[in-house]
Amino acid sequence: MRLTLRDFTPADEPEVLRLFADCDDWFQAATGHPSGPGDVQGLFYSVPEGASFEQKHLLVAQAEEMIGFVDLTVDHPGPGQASIGFFLVPKDLRRWGIGREMVKALAERFPDVTRAHVRLDDFKPGNEFLKALGFVLNGQRAVLEIAPRSAGR
Repeated sequence: MRLTLRDFTPADEPEVLRLFADCDDWFQAATGHPSGPGDVQGLFYSVPEGASFEQKHLLVAQAEEMIGFVDLTVDHPGPGQASIGFFLVPKDLRRWGIGREMVKALAERFPDVTRAHVRLDDFKPGNEFLKALGFVLNGQRAVLEIAPRSAGR
């Protein structure tokens, strides 16, 4: 399977909303309520404190069809770092390695990022997923150190 990450477009909204509905287990754990129709539009205005809208990336993970979504802010909380709002993968595709492929695609697309941050929530499967990827869980945050890529690689 060759997974790519591409920028979200307005035409993706119906499919992303279906993905959000399929991932209500995560939304319930992270926010205390199910996803709603305004959640996609809200992502455009939701940036971490200290970040600008130009740093924000909404990405669709795609193999043949859309299979995931990433909310990402680059160069936050500092240069060479990224804050990940969330990774979403449909329930029936979880534990197939798609999340791992999404992380690889992120590293390829953003080669200057050497550290990724995620705010932890009460979604135990998501936190286990982060640990399996190598994130170190520390209080309310998880951090992944990404080896810098040399020009020869």
